[in-house]
Amino acid sequence: MIEAFQTLTGTSAVLYLMFGALLALVVGILPALGGAAGLSLLIPFIYGMDPSAAMAMVIGMLATVNTGDTITSVLLGVPGSASSQATVLDGFPMAKKGQAARALSAGFLSSVIGGLFGALVLTMTLQSAKQVILWFGIPEILMMILFGVASVAALSGKSLPKGVAICAFGMVVASVGFAPASGEQRLDLGLFYLGDGLPLIACVIGVFVIPEIVDLIQQNRSISDRPSLGNGTRQGVIDVLRNKWIVLRSATVGCLVGAMPGVGGAVVDWIVYGQTVRSAKDKSQFGKGDVRGVIGVESSNNAVMGGALVPTLLFGVPGSGSTALLLSALILIGIQPGPGMLTQDIDLTYLMIWSLALANILGAGACFLFSRHLAKLTLIPFAWIAPFLIVAISFATLQINRDPRDLFLILLFGAIGVAMRRFGFSRPAFLIGFVLQQNLEKSLYQTAQLYSLTDFLSRPIVLILLAVILLILGTSIKQQMTKTVDNPEEIDRIRQTRATQLVLPALLAVFFAAALWMVKDLQPLGRMFPMVAGGFGLTACAVILLQLGRGAPSALEDSHVTGPRYSVSFWHTAAWLIAAVLSIACFGFSPERRSSWRPS
Repeated sequence: MIEAFQTLTGTSAVLYLMFGALLALVVGILPALGGAAGLSLLIPFIYGMDPSAAMAMVIGMLATVNTGDTITSVLLGVPGSASSQATVLDGFPMAKKGQAARALSAGFLSSVIGGLFGALVLTMTLQSAKQVILWFGIPEILMMILFGVASVAALSGKSLPKGVAICAFGMVVASVGFAPASGEQRLDLGLFYLGDGLPLIACVIGVFVIPEIVDLIQQNRSISDRPSLGNGTRQGVIDVLRNKWIVLRSATVGCLVGAMPGVGGAVVDWIVYGQTVRSAKDKSQFGKGDVRGVIGVESSNNAVMGGALVPTLLFGVPGSGSTALLLSALILIGIQPGPGMLTQDIDLTYLMIWSLALANILGAGACFLFSRHLAKLTLIPFAWIAPFLIVAISFATLQINRDPRDLFLILLFGAIGVAMRRFGFSRPAFLIGFVLQQNLEKSLYQTAQLYSLTDFLSRPIVLILLAVILLILGTSIKQQMTKTVDNPEEIDRIRQTRATQLVLPALLAVFFAAALWMVKDLQPLGRMFPMVAGGFGLTACAVILLQLGRGAPSALEDSHVTGPRYSVSFWHTAAWLIAAVLSIACFGFSPERRSSWRPS
């Protein structure tokens, strides 16, 4: 292990490590890109490189991208990557309160501690992790994903049916395209564009980013409503030290979830955020700017890489989307992942561990140096930032498929996202349903094909996870049934607009019914998942409509139909935004490139 450290620091490998780490910070700051996009930029250049230098650069990229995305999530309310979505829930409200520097410093310190913890866990468990990973078969992975879905649905506001309905909506939307089990086309409306499914980045930006842009433009002010940032950097460090148990617990969960093949960082932030909320005595400030939400999420998503490298190196099974590209990088430089990583390639394995630790330190150090300057972005009027942000998210979207039609998809899902925000439906629940659909469907049909119900329920880990899921859902239902109305005048005011609130759940019910009808003639394996998800979604919508009809507080209190008063009208903002995106779609491409995406 000492020899690996000497190899890293005594050769040019450390320079490549620094380059990868700095590039990762830039990629993390750009909205919605993430480690997979950054690593795809590096892989073409590592062919023919020395394996030590190549791995140092690649690990430098993967280790610090989750540190850089904290900046975008906190300052602009835009997820820098999939693993920083939950950071927005408390980080962005803190920025609005003038506590951006505090949120950033707490996030950076939590990230470096989580990353170092992940490297330590990887070192200590590499030899013994083989047997632990073998305990998790397909049914256990299925239940682990369902655990993440249940956690999100239960914490999606004050209405469990709303969380279930919108999470199911994300899953059904993600089912558009080829059915992985049967190869049939489903839910594509006969459109060639939808043949491969809906692009994740366009849907994420539309649902999560566009509503925030619309809201801030309507307010016609800077992101922060405070003229001064104060001494937030020091306070953020103090917050982390005061909540050290949250950091260690979240980092531990991050390592464990990261080691589950196919689960990855798309779910760990929601699991940890839910755990942080449930374990807190005072839950009133979560979602409104509680620093504990930032600390828990950021320590977990950096620790994921340490856990994800275990199945990647030992079995050649990626623990996350980014490590799937890492596998390609290893094979490209002539390294075969597997048990040999603990024998003949042990030096390279330890070099990767050292790279993981040093990259986290370098990335967090660089962010600490510039955090106060970056936090001042929140004092700039958002109307000045919005045009640049529109260009950035359009660039991020077009980098994936280079298809201008993705921009029109952003507008469609942006309208859906605005409706979700306005009527109290959880956008994070939609995103997690969309992201986890592929792995969940694959695990579902594999389990259905290979295991009987008796075999499935005879597995101890499955029973434990099933009990935890039922406990989470049962607790959420009990809390809603025993809920009392805190502000009757506010509830009465919202009830006056009950007819307007019926629109979105009614449209969702129509969508689910149409999806069920469209897949009814497919083969059993092709229709199984959308029918299950659509059935749950339709049932949840029926419950919501029933609650709205009775005026139940749990269905009404999360809604913001009237909303605050804005200085800029909604329709003026929407027209400006649509014009900007359409201009990029129409004039941002040459005539030759625009003609290339038209089907022949």
